[in-house]
Amino acid sequence: MAELRVSCLHMGVAIIQRKPTATEFESVVASVGFRGHDHAAVEIALANTAFSVCAIEEDNVVGLGRVIGDGAISFLLTNVMVRPSHQRHGIGSLIVKALCSSVAALPHKNIVLEVVPQPGSEFFYARLGFKASHSGPPGMVRWFNDERAANT
Repeated sequence: MAELRVSCLHMGVAIIQRKPTATEFESVVASVGFRGHDHAAVEIALANTAFSVCAIEEDNVVGLGRVIGDGAISFLLTNVMVRPSHQRHGIGSLIVKALCSSVAALPHKNIVLEVVPQPGSEFFYARLGFKASHSGPPGMVRWFNDERAANT
């Protein structure tokens, strides 16, 4: 388990290459206001994660990120989240850099790491080396069993 200790504006944060527990993941998701998932679904998703890092401060997960994919050619950077109390201190950038390093360390050529940025976060990813795909359509999403749709 690799570890990188960083100091982010008076915060002692460690970026650790490990999967969050389902409870840690759910807590960060709730803190940023994203849709929650069934606990069993979170456990399955985490078990099928290729690479993951947690940003930890005083034994608490304050941020995390995952890479999912086929293990050799195509990967998706997803679930990059930092608790609002810790945003704008460089932690998200450190999470993305650590995950990119894991993908870059693979011995294969022509590996693609894609991201579908939330609206407004395109510049964040551009600063970290991601470029808009000019040969393909923009990312799209379709929700299944959407609890929010049932309430509208």
